[in-house]
Amino acid sequence: PPRSTLFPYTTLFRSRYVNDELDVGELGGKITADSPLLEWGVLDSIRTARLLAQIRSEYGLRIPPRDMTGENFRTVQAIADLIAALGDQAAAPVENR
Repeated sequence: PPRSTLFPYTTLFRSRYVNDELDVGELGGKITADSPLLEWGVLDSIRTARLLAQIRSEYGLRIPPRDMTGENFRTVQAIADLIAALGDQAAAPVENR
């Protein structure tokens, strides 16, 4: 999906999780939608587990193992894209899945 359709997800995700949990310490205020979270070491195993719990709590979505890839978690935008895609799948009628 085009980025413009994902703006609400990115905005909500950034304000509620990234600012409070990931964008701390020496990176404080530097994380953007396109910052390389994995390359910068922002997402480690503990933070990823917390992130998955946050996505489940915030959006009612579980990330399937097939979607637990570095590509899907490389940036805030990639995570927002994943949330949007999974949300679209969850909203689709059963015969379209």
